[in-house]
Amino acid sequence: MTFDRYLLRSFFHTFGVCFVTTFGLVIIIDLLENLDEFLTRNGDRGTAALMQSIVECYAYQSVFFLDRAGPALTIISLMVLLVLLQRSGELHPLLAAGIPMYRVLTPLILASSGVYLLLALNQEFVVPRIAHAAYETRGGGDATRHDVESFTDHSTRISIDGQSIRLSNRTIENAAFVLPAPSLVNEITILEAPTAKFLPAKGDRPAGWLLRDVTPTPEELRKRLTESGQKVIWLPSNGQKVFVASSVTSDQLCQRSSSYSLLSTTELLQRIRCPAFGLVSVHRLVLHFHARLMQPLLNVIAVLIVVPLMVRRESPGIVADSALCGFVLASLFGITQGCQFLGLSQIVPADLAAWIPVVIGGAVSAWLSGVIRT
Repeated sequence: MTFDRYLLRSFFHTFGVCFVTTFGLVIIIDLLENLDEFLTRNGDRGTAALMQSIVECYAYQSVFFLDRAGPALTIISLMVLLVLLQRSGELHPLLAAGIPMYRVLTPLILASSGVYLLLALNQEFVVPRIAHAAYETRGGGDATRHDVESFTDHSTRISIDGQSIRLSNRTIENAAFVLPAPSLVNEITILEAPTAKFLPAKGDRPAGWLLRDVTPTPEELRKRLTESGQKVIWLPSNGQKVFVASSVTSDQLCQRSSSYSLLSTTELLQRIRCPAFGLVSVHRLVLHFHARLMQPLLNVIAVLIVVPLMVRRESPGIVADSALCGFVLASLFGITQGCQFLGLSQIVPADLAAWIPVVIGGAVSAWLSGVIRT
């Protein structure tokens, strides 16, 4: 048990050092490139406000960095620790006492699996809450605007567009909603408003966009609406406001090709079932859903590949073991990326494309279990 605690302490220490050094390097490079942007947006607010803006920005970025680089840092930490253990000869007395190598390294395997569990929790509960920060400019905060990528709701055929969008408060500026005819209106109508804010579903009200100071006026719009249009376009009794029911959220109007990677699994499933998406978008979401499910298994398989390769019998040396281990992991990564490409190209089904690397990696790890040192 004492040696187990020693291994756990060493692993988490190594992981912490790897994270601090790599993310610290990212901060230094990024800060050198974007310091002028921080200074410009800070204005005359002083040094304290500038430091607060920098710390807040990179605090958010550390969460995204951990989500993306966490699996690789775990593998690197494991490899480094195994190299150090062999160089110091700490494994030999335990093996000489008749303890199997897998039992000796069980704490490292469990610790790696625990890190992957924490990464999964981070992806499910932390990243979706701060997803908007991934697209904010350095020191931009709520003032950051992005160009709107026009999107057509496939369930209602309403085209949503605008000049810019703020992801932090889910607001489109200079919004333009094109209502199709004759399904929703008697003639094609363009709803224009200075702002349109997305409101999630609440009670009997569906999700949708609230347009303020809209043109044409609600009175004119009421005359054009068809019976189907009245179910989608809600006209409040007071004010120049119009509510357009739609499942198209704000993140789908900006960075659409990658924003779904910041969703939780529950949100991803809801988006797959959403009728507002076309078949191509749904296929991409299904592929990402299966890839997310298989990723923890693939991470654990990578650990089970690293352990026997780094402490194998008849080893030619630590350098050769590390090189072979890196080659095998790079090959597995290449297979994963190739399968992802085949899935996106619809050459193979999305679920099969996501799970092929797990099958191959599992077979390789099972085969390599026999080469571990005893």
